[in-house]
Amino acid sequence: MNVKEFLALPEVAGQPFELINGRVVRMDEVDRDEVAHEWVKSNLIEILVDWARQNPSMKLFSGATFQHEEKNARPLDIALMSRNRKPVGTNTLFQGGPQLAIEVVSSEKAADLCAKIDLFIAHGCKSVWVAHPEQRRIWIFDPSGQGRLFEKNQILEDPAVLPGFSAPVSAIFEGI
Repeated sequence: MNVKEFLALPEVAGQPFELINGRVVRMDEVDRDEVAHEWVKSNLIEILVDWARQNPSMKLFSGATFQHEEKNARPLDIALMSRNRKPVGTNTLFQGGPQLAIEVVSSEKAADLCAKIDLFIAHGCKSVWVAHPEQRRIWIFDPSGQGRLFEKNQILEDPAVLPGFSAPVSAIFEGI
């Protein structure tokens, strides 16, 4: 199936799907700690909104779906991208990858998560953050393939993508 066919499918309430290599895949909600996932996502948005306000050329998104070629339409928990990348028309997805992609780990299999990171990096994403609520740590991956680990007692920085940004990792996991 291609993205156009995927977008034409009827929506099923409460059933989130994504298109992976031409296959419609239900995003597994069964083992997900919804509260921790959404709490961390909310904390990240609160922290990033201040940076985005000081950098008006960038726009912060939650739950946006990105198209990669004709066989992949993958949502992100949080994305930060240039305001001039707005899709034209309705029933259109963002193309490629944002400058910053953020995933909060819930029930993803490691192989699926790695494939998603690779897909976004391969399509122009400058940085992918992966937040792990259970371990209270964040991995940052960049196009070189390098990963950097930030733990709860450290300050999170990503100067290549978010110049001037810094936040305590502990603030991202506050409340869980």
